[in-house]
Amino acid sequence: MDRAKSTLEQWRILQAVVDFGGDAQAAAVLNKSQSSLNHAVAKLQSQLGI
Repeated sequence: MDRAKSTLEQWRILQAVVDFGGDAQAAAVLNKSQSSLNHAVAKLQSQLGI
């Protein structure tokens, strides 16, 4: 099976969520919508099979 590769941006978003204690705080710091962060993390989880 050919899995899509995770991106550096997805990992950067995940790190920000962890560092800032949640997606709302990370979204504010990264100047992105909370929805876009949730989507990026969900896609990363799917790609990793978790």
